Amino acid sequence: MDGQSFSNSPLPRDGTNSAHGSRLGPDSDSPDTVPLDDLDDGHFEWLVREMEAGRLLPSPEDMIVGIDPMLLSALCGPNELSGQVVADEAFEQGEAADTLRPGPLLAALTAQAVSRVASRPAALSDNELIGVLQAARRLANLAAYQQTVAIAEFARRRQTQFEAAKARGVPVGCRDGEFPAEELAMELVDTGAYTSARIDTAIELATRLPRTLTGMREGLIDLDRACTIASRTRAMTDIDAACADEVLAAAAPDLRPDQLARKAAALELKLAPEAVAARKKLARQLDQRVEARREESGNASLSGRELDTADVIASKAYIDAIAVKLRNAGLEGTVGHLRALAMTDLTQGRNPLDRIKPSPAPVSEGISPDNQSTVAPTADDYSPVPLPALINLLVPAGTLLGWGTAPAQAAGWGLLDAAETSALVRAAAQHPRTRWCMTIIAPDGTAVAHGCAQGAHPWPGNDPPPAKSPPGNAGNIQNSSQAAQLLDLLRRLKITLEPIARDTCDHRNAEDRYVPSRKLKHLIHARTQTCAAPACNAQAVYCDLDHTSPYPDGPTDQCNLNPKCRRHHRTKQAPGWKVAQPTPDTATWTTPSGRTHRTGPTVHDR
Repeated sequence: MDGQSFSNSPLPRDGTNSAHGSRLGPDSDSPDTVPLDDLDDGHFEWLVREMEAGRLLPSPEDMIVGIDPMLLSALCGPNELSGQVVADEAFEQGEAADTLRPGPLLAALTAQAVSRVASRPAALSDNELIGVLQAARRLANLAAYQQTVAIAEFARRRQTQFEAAKARGVPVGCRDGEFPAEELAMELVDTGAYTSARIDTAIELATRLPRTLTGMREGLIDLDRACTIASRTRAMTDIDAACADEVLAAAAPDLRPDQLARKAAALELKLAPEAVAARKKLARQLDQRVEARREESGNASLSGRELDTADVIASKAYIDAIAVKLRNAGLEGTVGHLRALAMTDLTQGRNPLDRIKPSPAPVSEGISPDNQSTVAPTADDYSPVPLPALINLLVPAGTLLGWGTAPAQAAGWGLLDAAETSALVRAAAQHPRTRWCMTIIAPDGTAVAHGCAQGAHPWPGNDPPPAKSPPGNAGNIQNSSQAAQLLDLLRRLKITLEPIARDTCDHRNAEDRYVPSRKLKHLIHARTQTCAAPACNAQAVYCDLDHTSPYPDGPTDQCNLNPKCRRHHRTKQAPGWKVAQPTPDTATWTTPSGRTHRTGPTVHDR
């Protein structure tokens, strides 16, 4: 968004909000209306563009045209909708409500029909029920249009502020309007990347894609399809974008999202091949990475992103060849499973073909070892290689010691079940860089104390036998045996716990220095494990530890330190933004729009 030009924006510059359905013309009652004969050429051209783009809503009189008379009669009775029920048949295919444009009338009819379904599930036929579903879909598309218009105007205002500050010579990072995506993310409770994309899409739709925007307003094109079209036209010239808008807006209502994406990509390659090649090259230079993420099932994925196509094809062929060898050697599992096995082996420094080397079977009584058969290792015979674990692996004591089932957490990964936790603890314990820390959690799920062991502490080869606990025990201490196990763990690790400041601060951990010590960093990270900005999920271990009140006026202490990702650290320092820390474990953010948001300490899932 930074530096995005709005010079070609057809949005009104005089504060007129087209989303309000302003009417310009000699018959308007608005005191600001100018007769058409008196409009200057520039204003008249803008009016024509807005009408053609569908951003000037029709008058109520125009909206009545085309509505079924019986439907209109039901709506305009003495008590309107509250006293008269519109016939359910109106939602059958091709009937009045099924073809009605999205707006207040359709919203009222749909709400009435849904209410009837909720109270009497069999009230509507299948045909009518699908008609209600389609009506709700058209209304959702209209809502997406309204959001798009609002976002485009919001972006225009921030861009105007940004350009004015830039023209005054204000340095980068100190300009008004410089962080619109971060401001919008706090309102939509989403990521900065998502809101930045929404801003770019809104600008593209409002300035260069009038037919797609009209399709949204008419309820024919949803937000996902509109985003697809906008992303593929962004690199085109205005003329090519207009051509693509005409083609794709007409096709979008009848194509699945994946079909529309292919059509839009093909059109982009045809109309802007140089731009596509430049975008691919830039993405390879700036965005190549290995990405690990959590699957919806609870498992995980590992992938290379923005790689060269030829490299990906060659790597995939190599993994395929290894998988075929494993399958032919008798390893169990699908080809897909064996492919994944080969990839994880290769990325952990193991040779996947070692899995097919025969190994001696256990010696049976009375049989000579020379006569023993050999067996090949199965796909599950290997454990993860040793890995260093710092504060990013959070394991409930009950789960660690075997008498609880509360999920563990790995920073950036989410929840781990008991089996995953056991495998990771064993792997981490084998690495010399692993450090053991313990955080005490209050009943409300927030951290109250934290401490770390000095040096490496290998985990015993055999896990302690699990103590019997009541069914459904999540890991809370239930008896003296479990408490003894926990105390023994603390003694073996030689951990001294330090209280975490919450509502008040006694400044016992205050330091006369700008950069906090490792101990103080750990206390802050144990309390707040992500960036303290609203809707941000950046891991605290990768964030800046920021003084809410600048040092040395503000102390280096728990009550004045919070983790902030680099982006939100810069955002906090920009004009119009205010951040306060009313208690050690809370933060309040006030945006340039004057809206306030509060964040608190991390609440652990229990």
